[in-house]
Parts: sequence; structure tokens; C-alpha cells
Amino acid sequence: MREAGYVTMLDPLQQKLGQRMGGLLYFPALMGEMFWSAAILSALGSTLSVILDIGNTTSILVSAAIAVTYTLMGGLYSV
Repeated sequence: MREAGYVTMLDPLQQKLGQRMGGLLYFPALMGEMFWSAAILSALGSTLSVILDIGNTTSILVSAAIAVTYTLMGGLYSV
């Protein structure tokens, strides 16, 4: 993969199957990332909600703000 210069796992499929199919294969990957991120934030929010005794929605928003701030401060090294 490195020798061919691929950046993502979809790059070889896009090269083999074409631009249109590569674009169509992007949507399942995007949905997976969205659901994974939602599950992580929900789990972290539920943990904060139990520890700090605050509402679930508030704790999810607080955990999202912490994650965004951490990523912005650390850049790609923090991810």
C-alpha cells in the first residue's frame, strides 16, 4: 500500500473500479465513522453522567467539547 502511494483503504478500490464506484464506497465508510464517533461520545457521556451526576445530554456535550479541544490542541498527534 505504501509503495503504491495509497493514503486510504478505498484508494486501491477506486483505482481498480473507477471514480464513481470509489465515490459510492465512500458513503458506507462515512456512516461507519459517524456511528463509531456517536457510540464513543455516548459511552463517554454516560460515564461522565454517572460520575458527575449531571444529565446525559449535558455530559455528552461536555465530553464532545473536551474531545474537540484535546484534538485541536494536540493536532494529529493526539488522535
